[in-house]
This record gives sequence, C-alpha cells and structure tokens, in this order.
Amino acid sequence: MDLPLELSTSPRSLLCGLAMIVVVAGLSGCGEKGTDQAGGTKSFEPTVSPYHEVPGAGYVGAESCRECHAGEFNDWLQSDHHKAMQPATPETVLGDFNDATFEHFGHRWRFYKKGDEFWVNAEDADGQVKNFKVEYTFGFDPLQQYLIPFPGGRYQALQVCWDSRPKEEGGQRWFHLYPKEEIPPGDILHWTRPHFNWNYMCADCHSTDLHKNHDPDTNSYATTWSEINVSCEACHGPASEHVKWARAAQGEGGANGADLSELQAYLKNKGLVVTLKEPVEAGWAVSPETGQPVRTAPLNSTVQVQTCARCHSHRELLAPSFVAGQSFLDTHLPSVLSDQLYHQDGQVDEEVYVYGSFLQSKMYHAGVRCTDCHHPHTMKLLATGNALCVRCHVPEKYDSTAHHFHPPQSTGAQCVDCHMPVKHYMVVDPRRDHSLRIPRPDLTKKLGVPNACNQCHGDKDVDWAVSAFEDWWGKGPRNAHYGEILAAARHGDPGSLDRLVALANDLDRPAIVRATALSDLAHQEIHQDTLKYAAARLTDSDPLVRHEAVGLMERWPTPGDRLRVAGPGLQDSSRAVRVEAARVLAQAVTLMTPEQRASFDRAAGEFEEAQRALSDRATGYLRLGLFYLDQGRAADAEVAYRKGTEIEPDHVPTWINLGELLFQQNRMADAETVFRSAVSSASLDENRGVAHDALARFLIRLKRYDEGLEELKEAARLLPGDARIQYFLGVAYNSLGRFEDALGPLKKAHELDPNNSEYLIGLATICRDAGRIDEALQAAEALLRLNPADPQTSQLVEQLRQMRQ
Repeated sequence: MDLPLELSTSPRSLLCGLAMIVVVAGLSGCGEKGTDQAGGTKSFEPTVSPYHEVPGAGYVGAESCRECHAGEFNDWLQSDHHKAMQPATPETVLGDFNDATFEHFGHRWRFYKKGDEFWVNAEDADGQVKNFKVEYTFGFDPLQQYLIPFPGGRYQALQVCWDSRPKEEGGQRWFHLYPKEEIPPGDILHWTRPHFNWNYMCADCHSTDLHKNHDPDTNSYATTWSEINVSCEACHGPASEHVKWARAAQGEGGANGADLSELQAYLKNKGLVVTLKEPVEAGWAVSPETGQPVRTAPLNSTVQVQTCARCHSHRELLAPSFVAGQSFLDTHLPSVLSDQLYHQDGQVDEEVYVYGSFLQSKMYHAGVRCTDCHHPHTMKLLATGNALCVRCHVPEKYDSTAHHFHPPQSTGAQCVDCHMPVKHYMVVDPRRDHSLRIPRPDLTKKLGVPNACNQCHGDKDVDWAVSAFEDWWGKGPRNAHYGEILAAARHGDPGSLDRLVALANDLDRPAIVRATALSDLAHQEIHQDTLKYAAARLTDSDPLVRHEAVGLMERWPTPGDRLRVAGPGLQDSSRAVRVEAARVLAQAVTLMTPEQRASFDRAAGEFEEAQRALSDRATGYLRLGLFYLDQGRAADAEVAYRKGTEIEPDHVPTWINLGELLFQQNRMADAETVFRSAVSSASLDENRGVAHDALARFLIRLKRYDEGLEELKEAARLLPGDARIQYFLGVAYNSLGRFEDALGPLKKAHELDPNNSEYLIGLATICRDAGRIDEALQAAEALLRLNPADPQTSQLVEQLRQMRQ
C-alpha cells in the first residue's frame, strides 16, 4: 500500500505563531576547516532521570507558585509567554480600534469599539459583511492577532494583524499576513477557514494544559485550558504535589494534613513531574587545549531543550495531550530537514521555528541549552550584542577584526548577523536561524541556498562573496557539507544514492541529518542491499533516526521481510517509533507470533490514538483508512475515508484514496462520483491538478480514453512543473496513436526530471517505434550515462545505432 498522497507545504501555508523574537548565540571560528557542521551524535542518555511519576499531580495555577517563587513569577510577567493569549480588554488590546479601517485588494475591515468591547466589521466565509466581536488577543510583539468566536466552539484568527513595533520602525499600523496576495472568501487561506482555526493550529502552544476536545460526530470543539497563557506549569508540569511538598516542608510535616512520611516520599523530586535543572549545575570555561568553551560538568540530559521543543518546533501530534515530563518523541514527531521546509543545506525556509535548526548546530552537540542564552522566565537574552557570545567565547579571538574583518560595532561585526541570519515570518517577525553556521557563499553558488554575506551585501553577487571569503580564510578544501549530498540525491545525480546511504550511517553527523537522509531514501529507487545497510539505523541511539529507519523498512518487498527487520520497533522505548512500526507492519498481522501480535496491538492502539488526536483534520482519517486497509479491514477504511471528506471536504488525497478503494471493489459508479467530488471540492489549482490527474487515470482504466485525456490535459495545465503528469500525458497521447502530440510532454517530463530512468526509457522506445531514431538514440545514450552497467540499456543503444546506419 502506498503512503497517503499528501499535498506539499507551500509558501501559502501559514501557521498561527507566538509573535516573539527568539535569538540564541554562541559561535565557533570560521577559520577552522570543516567545523561548520556539528560533529558527533551524543545522545545525552541521562545518568539521573529528569522524569518522575507523581500520582495525583494536578494543575494549580501560577498564583500558587508566587508565594515561594516571587522573583521568578515577576520575571515571567515580563515575558511573551505571559502575554501569549489574553482576554481582549482595554489593557491587553494594542491595536487601533478607534473606528480604524484597512483595505486589502478591495476587501475592507473596520475596527471599532462598543464600550470596553472590541469589534471588527469584515467579510465572512460567504463574502457577507458582518460584525464580529474580538474575544481574545493572541501574541504581543512584534504583532498581535485577534481571535473571533464562531459556532461549534471554534475560534478563528484574523489575517489582519496589528503591527506593535514602534512607529519609527514601521509599526503601529494594521497589515495583512499576505500583503501581495488577494485572499477572497472561499479561499483556503481565508481567515474563516481551517488554516486560521485557533483550536487546531495555535491553541496548544499559547495556553497551559490545553485540551482541544474535538467531537468528530458533531465536528465541534469544547476546548479547555487550566490557564489561558503559557504559565509555570506549561514547562514545569502540574504542581499540586509540589505545593503539597512545599507546605509540608514549611510546616515540618503538619501543614494541610501532610505528614512526614508523605513528605519523605517527595523529598527526591519535590513533588515535581520533571526536573529541569541539571543534577550538577555547570557553567562554561575555555579549554586550554582547544581554546573553545566546554561545560564544566557533563550535560545529564536534553530535557530542557525537549521541553522548549514542544512549541518551538515544526512537528505533529502523537498524543491527544501533553504533560511536562514526557519525552518529546512520546508526544510529538518533529519534522526532518525536508526540502519543503528547509533549504538544501538545512537553513530555515518555511516557518519551522528553531528546534530543527538548533539540532544541526555544534552548540547543541556541545551541550548548549536554551537557558545558556535566554533567561528562563523573562525569555530575554542574557546580554545584548556580542556580549552574549563572549560570555563563553574568547573575545580577543572572536570579537575582533581579525575574525570578522568588519569595522568594530558595525553590522558585519555582530556575531549573530553572520552566524544566525534573520528571516521574517508573518511579515514583521524577524527570527534567527539557530543552526549557528559558518556563512558558505560557495554553497550558494553550488546549491542556490542563501548565505549571510549576500543577505547583508545585497548589491554584490555570489562570486564577490566567495572571493571575499577565500581572501580571508584561504582556498583550502572544505569538508563536503551534508546539504551537497542531500541536494545531489534529490536531483537524482548519478552515484548520489550511495552517498545518501553513507550519510544516513555517518555517526559524525547530527541525528536530524541522518534522519533526513533516511527519509529521503524512502523516495528513491533503492535495492535490498541499500535497505540492509540502512537497517543499521534501527538501533540508533536517537529516536528520530529510528523512526525514519523503521519507515524506510516499508520498502522491503514482502510483509514477512518487513516483520523480520522492523518487528522489534513495536517494542521500542519511543512512542514515535512504535507508532511508525505499527503502520509499517500492518500488512504482516497474520504472520505474527502471539507475542508479536500483542506488541502490535498495543502499538496499533497508540497509532490510532495519534490519528484521533487529528480528528478535526482529514489527514488522521486518511492514515487510519490506509492502516485499516493494510489489515484487510476495507469496511473500516471506507468509514474512515468518508469521515475525512466530511470533516475536511477540500482534502483531495482523502477523496482519491476513497475512490481507489471503491474502484478496487468494482463499485465504478460510486468511484466516479468520488473522483469528480475531488475535482469539485479542491480549493487550490495545485490540488485541482492532482484531482484531475486521479480522475484521468480512473477513466483511462475504464477505457474511456478521450475523457481521460481531457482530464489529463487539464491536470498538466494546472501543474506544468509535474514531470510525472507530463510523462503520463505523453504516454496517453501515444496510446491513441498521436505521436506528434506525445513528443512534447515526453520531452518536457525529461527536462523536468532529467535523471529519471523511466522517462528516458519511455522517450527512447516511443521515439524508436515512431521511426524517430536520432531522438530515440539521444534518449537511450542519456539513459546509459545514468546506468552504465545496465545490460538492457547497452543493448537498446546498440540496437538504435544499428538502426541508424
């Protein structure tokens, strides 16, 4: 069974996000060859567990912390966490609601007050102008969004936001999140649509103990929280037992009914579910051997980074709720460095926040934590400018013109502007790349990725930047960057597959890079030898790597092979791995031993729970449908697919998979209705193109060739850059005896994907059969260059050369 057909992330996808500036610094020298990439894969296996079982722990609120932790409480009041979400009041609303108007592509918003209430006059989902009450503010700096209540417990975030920056910085104005694009009612990105739904897109990272509580039967929400904002217990966990411990300690065992035996039980962890402090507190000192900063005591665990990662990462849910103290990959699955989210070299591109970039950094692998640069409660930087970096790094070595080659105090002399370049999200929100990398203009020239030099010197070309860099640091060889390996494999370059496998197994690379290599292998034409080599990562120390390795094992040809290789994943210590193992092994249930089946059933329950955490999106039902179908449960699969189309009618992949199921059951009339519903329900040209392609293939299988061809032509028009559709269109034309019409799409498919063997074989054989020998030979010789050891390709080339004589 193929993986679910998912639509790619595009620049039009915008998640609601905390409006905050997050900056972490700490740099290493440009002059050290090959040190721009993290080395080693330290897994930070804790010697002392930071997680604790605390039965009965409940949420008690930030005010309960204030009594003993007044300093920390007051620090928190200054933070963006405290202002993450607030009731809309005259004290919290920053925007101009004094009958202010804003227009965008002819669509008008009016912001006004009714007493102490804040209202907006705007178009609804049907284009009708209505009045909406603002109930909550969302975020604070550098922008503030506003939440509008809707029926069914929904809250929607307005796309028109308040720029809260000072006026001299361009702020104190209303602006649209898509300033260069009209978003009319009905558009997938209109503020009334799911992309701007607070309950699903935003809520769990802006409030404490958030429970979405979506009811799929009524498609409504009863969302709750213990505190409206990101409070103490969002990071420290439910504190009722900690409060009990503290009061018992103050009363020496007598307060609030607590006795000494009860106090003794909590002495070890003070009643907390997670200990964010290290067992041995450490600082940073300069190593006399290397001149680089080192921790004065080894890092026990990454619990602090994982705690922050829950919200400061691009991830999906694995569980319906989160309690501090749970391992990150037991509740969430972070994204790897896919080219839909990151640049080829791992620099941030889409809105991925900071976790995925930080995992690539030397800083993370050296044991740097968020609080080495950020105050844990105000979230502010511990120092400004280069003073932050030289808290650890020798200023004479790094904060000098001999290192940065720029005038002191200039922009180019600032550590972060070279090593943590800024990209703006949500129009006005500058966020720094946390991979803390050395600028590589040479990679810009090779891969087209950005570099900090040209981002600052926009009037110069990349050759100028390369030359300047070499003048400063020499032309000596640099280690191959993992971005070069990933890019080559994604482009299908000859020999790149072996390098990708080697990257996956290179323990000197960051774990997220190895996981990305495994993820990319899943999209390549690979053989069993490759799978055997990649299977070494099934026992990797990092759960994200193990997750991707288990997923890759789906490429084994038989369910028995998959069970033999990936079966142990059902008992992995990480929920993320167990869930993926259940998906991969669903076709093997009849081959399992009783012990394996018991493990599968437990993991399958976790898989289903993970998908039901997405009950307000079609994706969860699509995955459930595929999962059930792999187990032979076609009726359950159909129910899941149909529920997905009901919850999210414009989710084309769910319609297509439902149509394919009905086709396999020979329910052709029902299948055609479903495929046509996919076309009519699609909201974007990209999605409509996919739907037309699926309908075309359905019609062609029914031998309704002329109808199918028309649908395929429309798919190619909507998706002109899709090589697969172009190739299929060419084959369809040729099948109808229209070779001249076929030739254009076939050649275009090859141009779009020049290293695809299937397209070259098709082009060569179709041209040969049409008597176009020169064009056939040209394609065959290109194929031979890709596969020089393939005897069939050599035979085809020789045949064509003889035919040309």
